[in-house]
Order: sequence, then C-alpha cells, then structure tokens
Amino acid sequence: MHRIRFTDDWYVATETPGRERPASGPVRLPHDAMLLEPRDPDCANGANTGYYPGGIYRYTKRFDAPGDWRGQVVLAEFEGVYQRSRVTLNGVPVGRRPSGYAEFRVPLTEALRFDEENVLEVLVDNSQEPNSRWYTGSGIYRPVHLLVGPPVHVAPSWPRISTVSADASSATVEVRTVVANDGAVDRDVVVSAVLTGPAGNQVPAEGVGVTVPAGASVTVMQTVTIPDPARWSPETPALYDAEVTVAAGDGSADTGDGTADTGDAGTDARDAAADAGHPGADVATARFGIRTLAVDARQGLRVNGRPVKLRGAAVHHDHGVIGAHTLPAAEHRRVRLLKEAGFNAIRSAHNPASRALLDACDELGMLVMDELTDVWTRPKTNWDYSLDFPQWWERDLESMIEKDAHHPCVVMYSIGNEIGETATAQGVALGGRMAARTRELDPTRPVVSCINAFLNLAAASDEAKVQRKAAKARAAGRQEANKNLVLLLNLFMAVMSKAMKLVLTKPIVDKKTRDAYAAVDIAGYNYMAARFRTDHRLHPDRVMVGSEDPATQTVAIWHDIADQPHVIGDFVWTGWDYLGEGALAAARYNDRPRLYLPYPALAAGTPNIDITGVRQTQSFLNEIAWGLRTDPYLAVRPVNHAGDTLVASSWRSTDSIRSWSWEGHEGRTAVVEVYGPRGEVELRLDGATVGRAAVGPETGHLATFEVPYAPGELTAVLSSDGAEIGRDTLRSAGTTSLRLTLLAEEHALRADGDDLAHVHIELTDADGVLRPLADRPVTLRVDGAAQLLGFGTGEPITTEGFDSPTRTTYYGRALAVLRAGREPGRVTVTATADGCDPGRVELAVE
Repeated sequence: MHRIRFTDDWYVATETPGRERPASGPVRLPHDAMLLEPRDPDCANGANTGYYPGGIYRYTKRFDAPGDWRGQVVLAEFEGVYQRSRVTLNGVPVGRRPSGYAEFRVPLTEALRFDEENVLEVLVDNSQEPNSRWYTGSGIYRPVHLLVGPPVHVAPSWPRISTVSADASSATVEVRTVVANDGAVDRDVVVSAVLTGPAGNQVPAEGVGVTVPAGASVTVMQTVTIPDPARWSPETPALYDAEVTVAAGDGSADTGDGTADTGDAGTDARDAAADAGHPGADVATARFGIRTLAVDARQGLRVNGRPVKLRGAAVHHDHGVIGAHTLPAAEHRRVRLLKEAGFNAIRSAHNPASRALLDACDELGMLVMDELTDVWTRPKTNWDYSLDFPQWWERDLESMIEKDAHHPCVVMYSIGNEIGETATAQGVALGGRMAARTRELDPTRPVVSCINAFLNLAAASDEAKVQRKAAKARAAGRQEANKNLVLLLNLFMAVMSKAMKLVLTKPIVDKKTRDAYAAVDIAGYNYMAARFRTDHRLHPDRVMVGSEDPATQTVAIWHDIADQPHVIGDFVWTGWDYLGEGALAAARYNDRPRLYLPYPALAAGTPNIDITGVRQTQSFLNEIAWGLRTDPYLAVRPVNHAGDTLVASSWRSTDSIRSWSWEGHEGRTAVVEVYGPRGEVELRLDGATVGRAAVGPETGHLATFEVPYAPGELTAVLSSDGAEIGRDTLRSAGTTSLRLTLLAEEHALRADGDDLAHVHIELTDADGVLRPLADRPVTLRVDGAAQLLGFGTGEPITTEGFDSPTRTTYYGRALAVLRAGREPGRVTVTATADGCDPGRVELAVE
C-alpha cells in the first residue's frame, strides 16, 4: 500500500489531573512528551525514569481526505505510542493498543469524511506510575504513516523474503506475499516480483495468478534463483530491493497505488502509483539481504557458514539528550558508533526495536537479538505491562515479527527478559506456547529466553497469591513486593559478585531453569556466565548466549568463552548509557553501595558509551580484549578525586577518563591506567620513564601506575620482545586560554523534518585540548533552518534537563542535537559562556 508520512502539524494537550495544559503546537512527530515535563523528586516513577513523571496527553491531527480516496482502504500506522493509547477519527473509536512498543494499525476507511476536514485523535495514558524500570518517554515517540490502497492490495508489512540456500555462485530466495481483498467480490490477480541487487542487476520472478476471495487474503509464494549473489554479512552488508506488483488478472486495473514514502497527507494514491511506474497496480517494496543462518552447540552461530561470536551491546531505546524521539539519524548514529567501538550485535533491551534501528543495522552490518518484553504475568512495577500481557502477547509478538521478518540483521527473537515465573509450571507452559508461536510466525530464526537464575530461585510458585499481593499493593498505593525483590537482587549482583558465583554453582540453579530453557532454541544467561561449562556437561546440546553481563566481566567472559562454541557470545549491560535506573553504574565516591540514587539521579551511568555518544574507557578495553586494537590506550582517574574511594560496582570498574589536564592539582597522586593486548608498557612523562609493567590477558589487559601529577606530555609505549607495538599520548591543556570549540558530526542535513545534526561543545585551550575541570554553564542560540531538539551532557547525576538552551558542561563536554526543518537553508549554532569567546558552527540544510 502507498505509505504517506503523517507527522506534521499535530497538536498536543496535557490532560494529567493537576497538570492540565491546553493544546500547543504545531509539533512534528516523533514527539516525546515526557522529555518536556519538569523533573520531579516526588514523582511516582522515581529513579526508574530519572525522576521524569508520566502523564495523559491528547494528540490531535486535522487533515483533508481527498475524494480520490473513495473506494480505497485507508489505515493509520503507529510505530510506537507510549502507552495505553486509544485512537478516534471524527469522534469514532477506531482502535487501541496497551503496549508502548508494539507497532499497530487502525482502520480509518469507514469514519473518513471525503473532501472535508477530518480530526484524528490519539489519547495516550502514561499516568499510572511506575510502569517501567527505565525511562520510557511519553506519547507518539515513533513515526506515524497513513496507508492508502485499493481493495485488493499487498497487506502491510509484506512481502517477506527469506534465503532458502546460498553460496558464492547462486542463491535461492523465497518471496512470500499476502494479498488482501477488502472488497465485496472475489478478484483474479497476477502477482509479479522483481529483485534488484546492490549493483542494479535485476532478477524477475515469474508471475503467479490467484483468486482472492472477498473479505479474505491469499499467500503467494515465489521462488527466485539469483546468480552470483552479494551475500549479507556483518563485514559486507549487501542489500537487495524487492518490488512486488499486484495487478488485475484480466489486464484491467483497479484504482492503484505505489509504495514510495512521500510528504505529508495530501498526495493521493493514484499519483503515487504513477510515480512508482505501475499505474493501475498495487506495488509493495522491501529491502532484504541474502544470508544463511545456522546454530548448534558444536559449531556455534554461523552466518553464511562462517562462525560468528557475538560481541554484544544491550541497548535501551532512548537517545539520551533527545529522550525517546525515534528518528532514523539518531538510530543510524548509535549503530555506527557501536560498530566503530567493536560491537557486532545489539540486544533490544527490553522491547521490540524500532524500524529505523533495524534499517541501520541492515545497512551497517550489525546483528540483532530483538526482544519482546520485560514482563509476562508478574509485575516488576505496580502498573507495568503484566496487566495487559496475558490478553495481548500474541498480537504483540505478531507485530514484532511482521516488522522484523525481512531484516537480515535480526538473527534471533527473545521472548522475555528475566521472567521469574519461568521457574514455575505455569511460566514454563506459557514460555513454551510463546516459543512455538514464534516459530510458526518465523521458522527461519531461533528463539531465546533470557533468564536470571537469582530471580528464578526467589520466584514464588503460587501465581494466585502473587497476583493478589500485587493488586493489594496497587490499591494501597504501595510499591509491589516483586519490585522490591528485583531491587534487592540487583543490589546483590552489584556488590556481591563473589557470592554470586558461589550461588551459581548450586544444582538448584539447573533445576529452576532447565524446563524453561528446554522450550527455546538458545538459552539466554543473564549474569550466569559462571554456569557455561557446568551446564554444557549437563546439557551438551544446549546453545547458550551471555544475554546480559556487567561491564566489569566483559573481558574475562570473552576469554573464557573462546574455546566454548556452545556459547555464541556475550551482551554487556549496557553498550550505550541510558536514562533512568538513576545512577546504577555512576562513578560515586565515599558512599555506601546503593542500587539507585535519590533525586537528582538522571541516567544509569554505564561505562561503555555515554548518553552523548562519547566513548568511555571500558569500550577501549573491550576492543583490546576482542583483538580489534593493537595500540595501547591511556586513561587517568580524576586527579581531583585523588584519595577518594570509588564505590564498588559490578557495572563499573574504573572512573578514568582520557585526559592529562588537571590544573590546580599539581603534586597530587595521579592513577594512570594503560590498557594493551600483551607486552610490556613503559610510561613516560615529558620523555622520562616513570614506570614499566607487564600487560596482557592475565592482568585484565591493564597496567596501573601512580605518578605525581605535573602538566606535560604523558606517553605509553607498548613493546614485545624489545620491539615497539604501539604508543598512545596525552598532552596537558594550556591554562592561559579557554575556548568554546564546536565540532559537528554532520555538516549538511536533509530538509526532511527528521534529519539531525550532533554538535559537540567542548571547553578547550587554544590548540583544542580539552580542559575537563573548566566546567561552566553554556548557552546556545540556533538560527536558521533547524531547531534545537536536545542539549545535555553525559553527567548521570544532575538537576538539569535537556529542553533548555543553557546547560553546564561535564568534564568539559556537552552535546547539542539539532533537528532539520522542511525548508532548505543555513543554520548557525552559537555557544556562549563566561570567560570564553563565543564559539560558532554553520551547517547546511539541503
């Protein structure tokens, strides 16, 4: 069906009791209403969302329905609305969806008024708090489209293309198309397909004639042989395009449509058909990759027959300073930066990934474990999705697989994260039904369940008692008991890693997990890497994956699983920092261990890549352990915290940053960290040797030195058998000048209303060397063809939000994200701060 972008000129009213605000706008979707709420130390969400409250919001869109749409099928497609949404058209209810992450469509045809104004309203209720363990955003935070097509059309989300077989000389793919007939009479149609390769070579499929009964649908399967295929893999992510046409079987034509993504509502379906080159035909397209997938306990995971070990990043859906706004440029940037840091796989924690994320993973060669949910029937927070899951899980699962099926990047489906009831007979039975349904919907990919043994050990077996307790807690306004259990277990994991390993050796762990694992193709081990070898002896045919492990264990686990093909990889918690779970992994000093911190904790503070996209020390250590970096890497623990005690955490091993600029702290002891693959490290300060140490897997790839801080040039030289392997150098910033340096990742934006520019603001000396202790408020002014969407830093504990043009830097850095408008032109970003000359950067919007 023809897809019409439906994102402009929406109005948003807040209807939260006590916080009512009249409609404002126009706004452009995607839109995160939570990001614009004042943070509240007393909100029920608390640290879960970084003290952002939820609310009730009414989104309104007025549009004209052209007369050419008469006789057509018209749907509204929502990629994600958080949450419990209800949709009306001209006051008529047309659909609802409790899930905040499921893609869904609602029919508009019957309630449309042609050649006059229509009013589409979406009421979003995110007011029952808490309903999540992390920052969710609120509102229509993913794109919306109108779908317009003739009564006989290719059903939305089709065709699906799967690889039957492939080698270097030939590939056989199957094109499956669902043709729907929403009309009142049976129709004879011909379904044809053309596949176009990366080099433009086209391979047609023979047309298939079928009769589609009125009010029904028919699945058409076409097999195509492609010579000399360009196969998709993480190293060579080659993509093909499929175009499927449905035309009247007698050569005549119904009113047709095309598939090209166009501007906002107003372009009719007939024009789109002509644009696509198929007047009188319904046309659908899909991108796909030719790749084979296999997995077993003897050879592990293979893509195109080659073994692949997953260097995985668990990733939440928010984008830091722009909240939950789901825009292609943000998703593409995140995948690019994760891949540059050495990751080759993403786990969508703990909800289905967006279309834009999967598109980016297809294009850049990133493997994906797409995850359905964080809860089944038992609550982890009072008002979470466990209230709706029993009635909606199958539709949500169908929605996820519809979205994923033609994406080569998706290599497995997760049916749940840390579901404690998988230790019970009811939970095992439900998991079995979910896994079986997943295979029915898509038999080409394995199914995984991500289990935390500690939750299973503590899970109550009486389901009715659990539900009564939860209902009583909701009625009393208290936190549900299971949530407290989750908090206690997470705190236990955070500070008791040695005790964890002892618990994991017990036979009871196998008893509490084996039935749930028997129902799936891959066993997901959350914080259970200590059981890989034991469970392989017990279950030699079980395929395992470290589905979630703390950053402090990434290196040790990677080396441990090198000789274990039954373990197909490991996903770190997390690859990219996220909002909510306030200060879970933040660097803190001279304090007691606590899982979450009170206000103003904002972000989790995990140590791979911060919420602005800046790589942290841990990500470079990973790269070394994975064998992807041979040069050493230098980092320094903040000298301004010399003598302070870093709070122990399983999610963070160091607070070091990449700087040798600590003015005002001369003479204090600097702890210098040098990371390297293997060899001897020589540390030099201004050319003079200040220490030597061995580095390698046995040392965790780390050599540590204590040096009295003095400004200058710090160099680490890595050698093996007397031969230099590589070196790394840090230079101190000058203290006589302070500049605002603006560095844009993009210099030209598309004038499409969605493209983004990421502008780094840094406090530097005259040579551009960062001054991390010069923090101060910075104010931005944006003039021209773009708007400021978000402005913030990687600081996990702060009273500041992201919707203000003024923000205090953190260790000398901040990030501004600009959203392009629909008109071409220039945009100028000007930054000012006390004690600095203004900084400026100019970008093009084309």
